[in-house]
Amino acid sequence: MIDDLKVIIQDLQPSILEADPLLLFEQKNVSNEGFLFPILDKNKEHKKDKNGKLLYKTPCKIASYKGLKFIIYETGLITLSGSLHKYFNDGAHNYNQFNINAVLRVLRDLKTKFDIEPEHCILKGLEIGINITPPIPTNEIVDNCFLHKTLSFEHKYNSDEGNYKQWKHNEYTLKMYNKAVHYRKKGFDIDAEIMRLEIKYTTLTRLKERGIYTLQDLINYGLQNFKNELLNEWQNVLFFENPTRIDHLSKTIQNRLLEYSNPNYWSGLISNNQTENFKYHRRQLKSITQKNSNNIKDLITKIISEEIDFLNMNPTQIDQYTIPLIQVVNSNKVLVQKEPKNDDGKSSICKVTGMSLQGQKAGSHFLSHTGLKLLFENDRLMFDFVLQKHLPKQYKNSDLNTMIIQIAKSIRTKDCVNHIKQNRLYKTEQIQLFG
Repeated sequence: MIDDLKVIIQDLQPSILEADPLLLFEQKNVSNEGFLFPILDKNKEHKKDKNGKLLYKTPCKIASYKGLKFIIYETGLITLSGSLHKYFNDGAHNYNQFNINAVLRVLRDLKTKFDIEPEHCILKGLEIGINITPPIPTNEIVDNCFLHKTLSFEHKYNSDEGNYKQWKHNEYTLKMYNKAVHYRKKGFDIDAEIMRLEIKYTTLTRLKERGIYTLQDLINYGLQNFKNELLNEWQNVLFFENPTRIDHLSKTIQNRLLEYSNPNYWSGLISNNQTENFKYHRRQLKSITQKNSNNIKDLITKIISEEIDFLNMNPTQIDQYTIPLIQVVNSNKVLVQKEPKNDDGKSSICKVTGMSLQGQKAGSHFLSHTGLKLLFENDRLMFDFVLQKHLPKQYKNSDLNTMIIQIAKSIRTKDCVNHIKQNRLYKTEQIQLFG
């Protein structure tokens, strides 16, 4: 449910990040000759302070890693911004589900790689949202969302989310869009519909009222506690649904529905200060919809509720023995975790995926049919991750049993390929310095 955020990192020496081999920092806001860059206003004029003095951008160093941006300012201030969800997916996308266990894995990984502690991350910006598979095409839903409360929508576009609707309030912005269509344009193979509903907190007042100041506070508060807020914001959307039956309706109601289907009708009531009239016709629309349609809005409410419950089910504590981490190994992105040991002291993680082999036969080296079935039953998010990485494309529409068989084969094939590459790199007659 967490997506984009911005935090200030306290109690972390900039030198730790600057020395990290995973981060390549570039100098910004200062020329090679040491000149500062002025701040420009909307008219591209130089900004000045109240005393008429020119304002300049603060020199900083910037590095990006898996969808996250690290900034170290000349003052020593460190900020981290971007999508934790994308980070979990290796910086590629955020269209799948991102449950609480996945959030904890990311936080553990940030601690391991960069010594970033959640309790030292002061929140400055946050987006909370949900991806769902809607009961009808996403575009049909988005197109028929006219107002939020009494506010008309704005059409927006950015390179990450594509086209979307938003309703900008004083303390937050509600966003809604078709996430699947945008990622298909980027070349991702997505079969299902994906609708995104998201709250972007533009001020932190609501969060602070709940005692949420740091990233750790957010986890302690519990992401499931944002469920009612998301549901309430969805209920406050004025959604027009075409009736499934219309012949039996009177001509007056049919004409009224024609008016109701036009977003300008509703915005006109608001702009003309016809508040009571607006409330009356909104109640009329709700009554007609409940009696003569499939009640799509209520179905979406149910889907959102169930999806949030599912994503926050049985959260696992951050534990180095049970939480897989995303890590770069020999330039190949794989899942790794601290190796649990069997009674005989031998490693009990898969050599290829880094996933735990608990539940499989002693002496196993790779995820087997049994291990994959257990993963499917107990952690669908991680099963989907392994599936996306190791299932051959020709089997993507197969039944579960076939997919498990082919994933297991693919994992063993990957190990064989790795051995062949290793043998080519280090011929048997060569002396290996580390081995």
